[in-house]
Amino acid sequence: EVAVCVASALNEAGLETELDIVGCDPRGDLPRFVNRLGFISKAEPDGKKKLSELLMQSHFLVLPARAECFGVVLCEANAHALPVLATRVGGIPTIVRDDVNGRLFSTDATPDEYSSYVIDVMARSWRYRELALSSFEEYRQRLNWAVAGATVRRLLEGIVASS
Repeated sequence: EVAVCVASALNEAGLETELDIVGCDPRGDLPRFVNRLGFISKAEPDGKKKLSELLMQSHFLVLPARAECFGVVLCEANAHALPVLATRVGGIPTIVRDDVNGRLFSTDATPDEYSSYVIDVMARSWRYRELALSSFEEYRQRLNWAVAGATVRRLLEGIVASS
């Protein structure tokens, strides 16, 4: 609902916006700018390709979660140089750094707060470009499996060395 309201606010402000909803299938009628894509399996080659294409064709990933342990999809978005808009809950703040790889919002943030941020970033193409590039850099330096594995190894080696 939040993502639909944000897309609606952007359209009303004159920034033509489409919203692709992946993973869930919302009930009821939705505005014409919303595309229901349902569940797409990354285990299937066609699904993996489709998700990658969606991320590459998008300008932001919106995840207004109410609870989330980590949110690997946020890292996957950054791997495609896609900034994220997410809520400050659970493990999400360990991923998203404001104005580095997206923006965090409170769970009671209004759609206008989200849309104001997007409009501000998109009004200056250089700003969006910098945000997209720094999103990819966050993925490259911090938000990938190789870095996570190396970190776990370093921590375990430290524990073994100290015992």
